[in-house]
Amino acid sequence: MVQALRDLEAAKGRVDRDAKRVLDETREQLVAKLLPVLDDLDRTIRAAVENGDAPAVLDGVRLVRSQLEGILRGYGAERIDAKDQAFDPKRHEAVSMIAVTDPRGTVACSSRSRPATGSATGCCARPGSWSAATTPPAIRAPRYY
Repeated sequence: MVQALRDLEAAKGRVDRDAKRVLDETREQLVAKLLPVLDDLDRTIRAAVENGDAPAVLDGVRLVRSQLEGILRGYGAERIDAKDQAFDPKRHEAVSMIAVTDPRGTVACSSRSRPATGSATGCCARPGSWSAATTPPAIRAPRYY
């Protein structure tokens, strides 16, 4: 009888762990599918502002974007700002290099509107696309091997 209770507790623990894992994976899949929509809304807003398009439509798009961002936050997603932070290949995707005099291995600027996004599980749901700072070849210190 005691062994049967232990087996039941162990099975319950496995079911709980599996259910949590499935929930986390489903949440991350949903966030990953909605992030490109948020990017598209950001591009739409930027283009409308640059072209001076209909202010009422622009306000509506901003409202929809705000709602979507709130939903993503509710699922544990958050923007991770990387400008002037140390470059981390787990959180940043280098899409270009920008020559600077003192890079210190940092992220220089966003090359497109795609910041990194973290998830509720603590992992990076999507790395941000950034330009990495690097010393130009003419200034680069010589390497001695």
